[in-house]
Amino acid sequence: MTRLLDARTSQNASYGNTISIPSPANTAVAIAELGLEVTGAGENMRVQLTGIAELAFPTTPPFDSVISFSIVRGDVDSLVAYALYSVSVSEVNPNAVQVVTINASDYNIPLPPSNELVYTLYIFCTADATRIGMESFNAVAYSD
Repeated sequence: MTRLLDARTSQNASYGNTISIPSPANTAVAIAELGLEVTGAGENMRVQLTGIAELAFPTTPPFDSVISFSIVRGDVDSLVAYALYSVSVSEVNPNAVQVVTINASDYNIPLPPSNELVYTLYIFCTADATRIGMESFNAVAYSD
């Protein structure tokens, strides 16, 4: 029988236009981190992850741009998921908003010695942008 181990949320902004955090071009930025308590996990431990962020471009990017979302477990070498979004100059007006999301699963995870799984959500953009909210990261851990 499946057992819920833990569920966590990292919430920076519940609504749009409630934060204003610069996101410099070509710089990966950690926008959320959370830890899941998995003491007593059985076999087949798995985690479901979701994230959302909203970016505004203060000016039209001078070139087609890319926004990427990535989720890592533990350190930056344990990539769990990656999502890529293209932003076309022909479709972006000044002050345009781009919402990006990610849905991922981490499966058959080894039980860490600390009994805590740590996940970090990163955002990267090839053009200067501003994180304006909504912005949240959710994780739920289960095992058999």
